Amino acid sequence: MTDRPRSAPMPAALRQGRPPRHPALAVRCPHCSAAADMRCTTRAGRTRTVRLDPCPARLAAHATTTAVCPTCQTAPGTPCHDNGIQRPDSSPVHNRRYEEAQEMAA
Repeated sequence: MTDRPRSAPMPAALRQGRPPRHPALAVRCPHCSAAADMRCTTRAGRTRTVRLDPCPARLAAHATTTAVCPTCQTAPGTPCHDNGIQRPDSSPVHNRRYEEAQEMAA
C-alpha cells in the first residue's frame, strides 16, 4: 500500500491563469522575426533561446504603431524625426513616445 500525501486545494489567487503579457508582444519583432504573440528569441550557436523581455526593436515598433509622438507630433505608424531628418537606428523613437505607448497599454 502506498501512502501518497494528499494534495491541498489550489488557492483562487493562483488560479488566475498566465501573468499579463507585455503589450509589445502584439507586434511582429523586426529584429529576431518572432511572430506576434510569441516571445523574442536570441540565437546562441545552433539553438534559439527565448528571451524574457522583448527586443528593443520590438519595443520601438510597438511604440511607432500605437502611439502619437508628443515630441515630433507624428501619427501612429509614422516613424519619428528630428526637424524632418530621420532619427538614427540606434534610437529610432523618442523617449516620450515610449512613455505614451506604455500609458495607452495600461
